[in-house]
Amino acid sequence: MSFLEDIKEKVLVFDGSMGTMLQKNGIPVGTCPEEWNITHPEIVKEIYKAYCEAGCDVIQSNTFQSNSMKLREYGIRDKHYEINYQGVKLAKEVMAGKGYVAASIGPLGKLLEPFGELTFDAAYDTFKEQVIAVRDGGADIISFETFTDVSEMRIALLAAKENCKLPVFCSISYEQNGRTLMGTEPSICANILHSLGADLIGTNCSFGASHMLKIAESYAKTGLYFSMKPNAGLPETINGEQVYVETPKGFAQYTRDFIKNGARLIGGCCGTNPEFIAEISKAVKGSEPSNFPLNIDFITSSSRAVAFGGLGSEDIGRIDINMDEDLKKELNSGNLDAITDVALELLDEEYGIIIIDADFDGGNDKLLSQVVNEAQTYLKQPFVMKSNNPKALDAALRVYKGRAGVLTKTSGEIADVIKKYGAVNVGSYLTNEN
Repeated sequence: MSFLEDIKEKVLVFDGSMGTMLQKNGIPVGTCPEEWNITHPEIVKEIYKAYCEAGCDVIQSNTFQSNSMKLREYGIRDKHYEINYQGVKLAKEVMAGKGYVAASIGPLGKLLEPFGELTFDAAYDTFKEQVIAVRDGGADIISFETFTDVSEMRIALLAAKENCKLPVFCSISYEQNGRTLMGTEPSICANILHSLGADLIGTNCSFGASHMLKIAESYAKTGLYFSMKPNAGLPETINGEQVYVETPKGFAQYTRDFIKNGARLIGGCCGTNPEFIAEISKAVKGSEPSNFPLNIDFITSSSRAVAFGGLGSEDIGRIDINMDEDLKKELNSGNLDAITDVALELLDEEYGIIIIDADFDGGNDKLLSQVVNEAQTYLKQPFVMKSNNPKALDAALRVYKGRAGVLTKTSGEIADVIKKYGAVNVGSYLTNEN
């Protein structure tokens, strides 16, 4: 039976913190934790073994921050493939068919444009490189975790889906207000990531188990399966040291609440250890998984807002290159400031969606994506893209940070693009002229 078949039938047990266990085993401050995959493999294997014996069905590899950008900071960029490959290989040796190995991949630690200097392509290439290494190591699952920006998670998910055939987890960290650091609600994260092909959504790190109940309840409303991996509460300073005071039994008491809301994979993050996982394993035994109706089929969203249904409302803003010759001329000359001006004009209007039409004779295949990328910097409403050009639509949906609607004369090629990015087909030119 495969992992995806397993979670349809039962709740599985995830592992706990790798960092906590490495610190317990004496890793020096300032050392790259993932380098121990090749310098101290026996210690890493003992940690895997401890979690396996605690009752884990799924353990994660010690590869969380072993992307090329981070390894370069440690001066070991040349060991990238070996570190990732070995991290998974060691875990596979320990599990030996008793469960699944999820390759842990974390965020890159840099802000995406326009808020930082990290480009879409640079992020994609970095995730792709790590995905290939852990895939080659024998991973059963790709596990993206502790992401605080759904836009970066989208890029990571694309890199996984386009470079391996493994199931993919997408786990987000939320702030105390129940949103990501970039302001995205759990239900929106779930909508975007599931539509793009995530096999399991989830949340990890952040705060303690009690805080994560709200996230579980939000995920439950989507009807999707999800994972929960809370911290052992918040650390407290005792005798000058940061200490997690949550007990394994106190931590595990929330397990059944998570299950009631639809969780199918439950473990621990910072501050947890095999004792915590053993208590979770006890709580999971004999539990019946909960099922809820899927509730995201026809929802478009930006990274900050959602829209339901089609285009029948009057609540529609437009960026229409066809109707504005001056704007068309500016854009064809490469002046994207013209789109900034239009977006700023729409900024204060209370539109429910924004229709973007950059599909015209003589237009280039990149124009729609350039318009979308610039406009989404300023506008929070979900976008509906109007195009009959498969190449233009593919490029635009790739960079859009939400789940877009598409308004088009659907062809086989267009339908494939819509399916690839999980977009919502809201109609055709022939039936929708709103």
